[in-house]
Amino acid sequence: MYDKESVYDERISPLMAQIIEICKEEGIPFASQFYLKQEREDADSANEAMWCTTVLNIFDIHPEHKEQLSYVAEAMRWGKNGRPFIMAATIFKS
Repeated sequence: MYDKESVYDERISPLMAQIIEICKEEGIPFASQFYLKQEREDADSANEAMWCTTVLNIFDIHPEHKEQLSYVAEAMRWGKNGRPFIMAATIFKS
């Protein structure tokens, strides 16, 4: 089974901390995502993967560009089908 969580923790995470700090200092927005595990132990359902997602979109940039980065971040969070929606209904028989 695919599991790269330890690689991320040991090798990539320290680099990401540096990247985040530099981007904050320089005002550089970004979005990144790493696929770490095929299945999480704490998953609510089968085949729920583990991802590490970082989005830094707090700077004063052109509104269209900020919107684009927000769109990318939302797609990374929710996947190709977009945000989930729930509908609840109560049916009464008379």
